[in-house]
Amino acid sequence: MKTMKKFLVSERKIAMILLVAINSKYIHTNLAVRYLYQLCKENYPCEYIEFNINQPLQDVLYEILSKKPEYVAISTYIWNRSYVEKLVEGLKKARKDIKIILGGPEVYFDSLEEWKFVDLIIRGEGEYPFLDLCEHIATGKQYIQKEYPPFDLSKLPFAYKDESLDTSRIYYYESSRGCPFKCSYCLSSIEKGVRFAPLEKVFEELDYLFKKQVRLIKFVDRTFNANKERSIKIIEFCKQKSQATQVHFEIDPTLLDDDFIDAINTSEDNLFRLEIGLQSFNPQTLDAIDRFYDIDRIDKNLKKLMENKKAIVHLDLIAGLPYEDFLSFKRSLNKTILYFADEVQLGFLKMLKGTKIREEATKYNYEFFKDPPYEVISNSFISFEEIYKLKKIEDLIDKVYNRQYLYFTLRYIFQKVSPSEFFEKLSSKVDSNLNTREFVKELYRAIKDNFVLDKVILKSLFRFDILRRFPEEFLPEELAVSKEEKERIKQAIYQATEYQDIGEAKEIIRRGRACIFEFDIERFIEDNSIEKGDFLYIFFEEKIKKIKLQ
Repeated sequence: MKTMKKFLVSERKIAMILLVAINSKYIHTNLAVRYLYQLCKENYPCEYIEFNINQPLQDVLYEILSKKPEYVAISTYIWNRSYVEKLVEGLKKARKDIKIILGGPEVYFDSLEEWKFVDLIIRGEGEYPFLDLCEHIATGKQYIQKEYPPFDLSKLPFAYKDESLDTSRIYYYESSRGCPFKCSYCLSSIEKGVRFAPLEKVFEELDYLFKKQVRLIKFVDRTFNANKERSIKIIEFCKQKSQATQVHFEIDPTLLDDDFIDAINTSEDNLFRLEIGLQSFNPQTLDAIDRFYDIDRIDKNLKKLMENKKAIVHLDLIAGLPYEDFLSFKRSLNKTILYFADEVQLGFLKMLKGTKIREEATKYNYEFFKDPPYEVISNSFISFEEIYKLKKIEDLIDKVYNRQYLYFTLRYIFQKVSPSEFFEKLSSKVDSNLNTREFVKELYRAIKDNFVLDKVILKSLFRFDILRRFPEEFLPEELAVSKEEKERIKQAIYQATEYQDIGEAKEIIRRGRACIFEFDIERFIEDNSIEKGDFLYIFFEEKIKKIKLQ
């Protein structure tokens, strides 16, 4: 670890310290500045303030300087480094006497030579060094940086104590630090072991957030299910206490087992969000990145999790890993999509400073951007052109699959065409930047013209999916509901009685959407069988009603 010789503190013993967070979005909250504020506020004059990278730099500069701090401590990450570089320059040039301190994972391996306008870099966990720094500031003594032990998580303050909570924001929560694994692309691999906060503390703090009915609690634990028994206890507590709050966990798929899955799948719908990093299904790739895996076990676990799915499931892949060429990655993508999780994220390798994979850049001929987020350009196994193709595929996966525009249509198509072939071919035919209405219409044309599919089934499923989500105007012209069909639908709604549990006839006709299909769509979705007939489907608010017409 790099060390500092000396850090000259202000001669004033009562010096105001301002902790600054620059988040990626307004809805995000920063744990680091809150921890340090809660630890120091009783003994040292300090405040914290949050901004986001979308705010004008001049406004942020003005607001910081208006508080007249002696010291400004900024939490630094890959998503805000460029912003922070400009911010510290502005602060130092506006007030040469201000002392600027940086902390956070992005500066862990940096030297002061890389930060012309910065006075001190705190590396690693910030609690002990920041408390020590505050003590030196208070006593007017020179601060000399040194090694500190890991912070005792039982002494970690509750980040949101006495805070007026905005229920629309995401509240991050930490119940453990460290990761049991050593994946070569991850900064967590440099930490030793896993430390846990006491469960009594975790329950008390979660209960506080549940009672405030915040929208989302996002655990930042690197591997939430590292300790199965403990993680299940937290899950059961959330099931008992959450009223309107969703809870997000990042879990390892190999560590999943029947007990954990049963705990999740006996919860209320969508109470939990599970982010599961698969990264690749190529064994040579997984070995090269030192990833702990058991592909057969992962496959079994994911299939069981999806059988009686209650949580929102998000699966991650990383493009640009060693030994994963374009075809290999497409195989990983096919396998991942066919679990039919709620979301699939196709990410691109980031060559983070301090990671083993960055040290091995020459070994695999990695080219990557020198500025954050240090994204891969190419390596020995995949070219830039292929990375670019995957970027286009990623756009379509996000817009078509993750947003569930064609929820049922895709399930039919993927019986005939592999997901990677489907998205690769469409990526050169469809402009994902179109507005949603035009995008949907172009999507239909591209699917119809480029794939051999049953036209009646495709038309019916596409129509069904669009009407589930959008007004009739979003239907492509050849799928539009005709005047004659609208009149028949209107008469059928007035004559039928099966729909009455969803609303009055006049309201359904005025505000709902409806369509007559040549076969039972729900039956086809369930078992692929075609039951012919005239089936009226009514889409009203979040409800769908089926009526078989005589």
